[in-house]
Amino acid sequence: RLDDEAIFNYPFLYMLEVGQQGGIMLSEAEIENVREYLLRGGFLLIDDFWGERQWSNFHDSFSQIFPDREIVELPHDHEIFRTYYDIDGPKMIPALSRDDTQGEQGIDVASNHAILDDDGRIMVLINWNSDMGDGWEHTYHPYYPTRYANAAYQLGINYLIYSLTH
Repeated sequence: RLDDEAIFNYPFLYMLEVGQQGGIMLSEAEIENVREYLLRGGFLLIDDFWGERQWSNFHDSFSQIFPDREIVELPHDHEIFRTYYDIDGPKMIPALSRDDTQGEQGIDVASNHAILDDDGRIMVLINWNSDMGDGWEHTYHPYYPTRYANAAYQLGINYLIYSLTH
C-alpha cells in the first residue's frame, strides 16, 4: 500500500498499465507518500502503456504527484542507458505475439521520459510504448524472441543499478 510508511523501505517501485481509463487512482495519503518517497531518493519505474490516449490518461492523473515538475524526454545517450550495459536508448519490448516493427495504439517507437529531482537525478522513469514486463514474463516462452527478453533484462538491470547509485 502506498499510503503506508512501509513504502519508504523499498529502493525501487514498479507501476504498469498506468494509462487505462481514468489513469492512476491515488488517495491524498498515497500522493503525499509517493512524493516524499521520491524526494528522499526513491525511484519509480513506470512501464507498459501505449499510445497518445494512454499517455494523456497517465499524465492527467500522475501530475497530481508533482504538478510543478516537467516530464522530460531522455536522450538516447543518457547515463541510465550506460550504467552497466551499453544500450542505444529506449527499446520497444513488444507483447507476446507482436514484434518491434509495429507498436500498439498508433505509436511505433519507444521513448523514455523522466521526472527529475533538483539535482537532475531521475526519480520517475517512464517507459512509454514498451513492455519490459512482457520480456521478463515470457523469457522461456517458445514463441517469444530471445532478443526482446534480453533487451528487457538489460534495461531493467541498468535501471536498477541507476536507482541504487544515484
